[in-house]
Amino acid sequence: MSDDTIRLVTVGRILRRRRRLLAVLVVVGALVGYGVSVLFPPRYTASASVLLPGQWEERELVTQVEIATSSSVVDRAGEELGWSGVSDSELRDRVSAETADGNVIKISGTAESPERAQRLSDEVAEQFVTFAARIASGSTDPDEAAGPEALREQVKRTNQRITDLANAADPGQTVESVQTRTELEKLRTTLQEAMQKLEEADPANNRAGLVVMGPAPRPTGEAPPTRPQLVGGGALLFFVLAVVGHLAAARVNRRLRFEPEVAAALRSALLGTVDVPGDRRAHRPKARGARA
Repeated sequence: MSDDTIRLVTVGRILRRRRRLLAVLVVVGALVGYGVSVLFPPRYTASASVLLPGQWEERELVTQVEIATSSSVVDRAGEELGWSGVSDSELRDRVSAETADGNVIKISGTAESPERAQRLSDEVAEQFVTFAARIASGSTDPDEAAGPEALREQVKRTNQRITDLANAADPGQTVESVQTRTELEKLRTTLQEAMQKLEEADPANNRAGLVVMGPAPRPTGEAPPTRPQLVGGGALLFFVLAVVGHLAAARVNRRLRFEPEVAAALRSALLGTVDVPGDRRAHRPKARGARA
């Protein structure tokens, strides 16, 4: 390679002399980009916002983002959508989530059409809210009837049972019946107070109320890279490669090194070669005086 610095004059000379070739390569690059856009159909991305009320630390928000894109959420969303030809792994690749200002998580879904992208993001947001509520209640099984609602239902049935026992007691004013009804009322009061204290002391109650902030807006444009971007990128890539190739060829040292190359440059036949030793110095007579 030559050590000469490549100047703008060299680039301009290449552009002038090779403009036809460069134009052809630009067209070829544009066609290649168009072919890539045909192989990969356009995609659309819609985003749904989920509000997390209360005070949240940064690491907790990051955890919620991981939960929103987990297989437990995305796979259940895929079951609800029932799209044929879309596997669970492909669906997970189409879903992403990120945190925004104000304890908001934006869940984005990418699909082949604006309608499917909107449905995907909305369904994942709904499943995320449901799954977060199950985690806050201490259960991740969707079929398990546990949690605050089940506990309230159990308390309701217990209160009804206490009422039935109080009515079944001796309606008279005997000492035993009065004591029985009194104990049952104390039990009812104690149960209600315990339930109230449990709800007040449970920190999950302040964090389970995730809210989906409305349906995702339907996208109006394609997600990058779009077809014009691929066409322009292919044309620019081929143009840059062509210029770099010409500059590399211009910097190559063109000194002839082999006998056939020398003969071809001189347009004559090769008559013979002479071996010159490279480790011996030419013998020179020793001179004397000022001239030496």
